[in-house]
Amino acid sequence: MFQSVIESLIQILHQDGYTNLVVSHTLATTSFTEHEKRLYTKWVYGVVEHKIKIDYQLQPFIQGKRVKPYLKNALRVGVYGLDDLEVKDYFLVNALVDTIKKKDYKGSLFVNAILRKYQTTPRRKIEGHTTEALSIRYSMPVELVSLLRRQYPKEIESILSCQSHHMNSYRINTLLTSCIEVEQQLQQENIDYQIEKKVILKTKSSLLHHPLFQQGKITPQDASSIEVGLVLQPTFGARILDVCSAPGSKAMHLAAMIENQGTIVACDIYEHKLKLIEEAACRLGVTCVTTCLKDGKTAQFEAPFDYVLVDAPCSGLGVMHHKPDLKYHMSLAKIEDIKNEQVAILENSCTHLKKGGILVYSTCTINQDENEKMMRTFIEHHKAFKIVEEHIFLPTIDYDGFYICKLKECKDEI
Repeated sequence: MFQSVIESLIQILHQDGYTNLVVSHTLATTSFTEHEKRLYTKWVYGVVEHKIKIDYQLQPFIQGKRVKPYLKNALRVGVYGLDDLEVKDYFLVNALVDTIKKKDYKGSLFVNAILRKYQTTPRRKIEGHTTEALSIRYSMPVELVSLLRRQYPKEIESILSCQSHHMNSYRINTLLTSCIEVEQQLQQENIDYQIEKKVILKTKSSLLHHPLFQQGKITPQDASSIEVGLVLQPTFGARILDVCSAPGSKAMHLAAMIENQGTIVACDIYEHKLKLIEEAACRLGVTCVTTCLKDGKTAQFEAPFDYVLVDAPCSGLGVMHHKPDLKYHMSLAKIEDIKNEQVAILENSCTHLKKGGILVYSTCTINQDENEKMMRTFIEHHKAFKIVEEHIFLPTIDYDGFYICKLKECKDEI
């Protein structure tokens, strides 16, 4: 198993792989036991999430040495196991060294020596609340900590310390079931749950193999994401444009809200992602969604829409607690590029709205430059638009960080 953990970390931390995709592929192509699957997943996600802090603790032991990625990640695996997992130290070090020995005998001696010394050395303290200290403590790149600290000086520690959800979140698919039916089934099986707003289902139990999921009666979706549809509030018979739709969770929710009585055009720039939308529609009983291979920056349509949803590409700073590699892929320079793309998508998308129509802009980031400031700039240049609702969700144990803004075009008032 350690070999798979190390190889996965190399793909994620050195080859720009995405943790969820690397982990899914490994689990699908190995013969791990259920226990090994859980341990492998916990180890990979844990090392990725805590990489900066792990490297800070390792730094005195490898300072001045050129360490190959294979051995560097083996050391990260060891440090994370020693500091954060309940495994016997001697078993961990022996098993890890034996794994490395099969590929690199000299390397195994190096790793063994470092980890034996690490076991008996007091850990480096991370004191204070400077930007650098927060970066190490919460394993967040300094430039992103600095950005968020400027915007959320009082909330910065709670944002950075936010852990993965302790509850699984699902949307009740009202096309195929009802809130009452779901409640009855869960009660019969003694499954603890919470239901919010008659559509958000939260439970500590994984329901991905449950008949409710298999029958399309529930579908995984974060509560913040579900709020987008609740804010948009489409009417029956409406024409809706979902500009950046894949994987289609919000389009599926809108289809359920209008009970398939209307038209939803779901766009994406990648054909394989359109297939994900089509597969979701098939599983969830959605018949009013049409997929469309178009770029939101340039897409043209023959007829205008009653509603336009721009779930824009963003920095993802609201979902880092369960997508830990995002913080290493992201930078201030990349955020500037993303902002330019958001502007281009907004400028094109608003032209496809009927007079008096509704435009909803949403992101899964908490960066105000991509959210509140983006909307203020937009309405400065488009005087016909007024903000109807604005919702800011900071990341918590129950919600992803999210931003939702509902605008209405009121041309008659200009």
